[in-house]
Amino acid sequence: MAKRLKRRYVVVMAEPKVSGESVVKAVKSSYRELFGSFGLAISGFKVMKVYRDEGVAIIRCFLKHLPNLLLATASVTKLNGEDAAIRTLTISGTMKKAKEVAENYL
Repeated sequence: MAKRLKRRYVVVMAEPKVSGESVVKAVKSSYRELFGSFGLAISGFKVMKVYRDEGVAIIRCFLKHLPNLLLATASVTKLNGEDAAIRTLTISGTMKKAKEVAENYL
């Protein structure tokens, strides 16, 4: 019997604020650069929710690949050609808790 893979939800925020799509695009690109297309494919990387104007996004991945996602978010230094940073607000096991935290930062 196959074991179910545990998932984690990571709430990230860009500083300074940019569009949420830019944040997701930068994190995905960074992950692909660091771990390759295959690494991105097996990580379970999926964008669950994007808060467009606030620069906040919720990204899901498998627990086993969580350190890789955190490294990819921390390694982003430029967004839209300007210096920026992507901060991890929280790591949650449920989407409900991730949404609560994300909406508190809006």
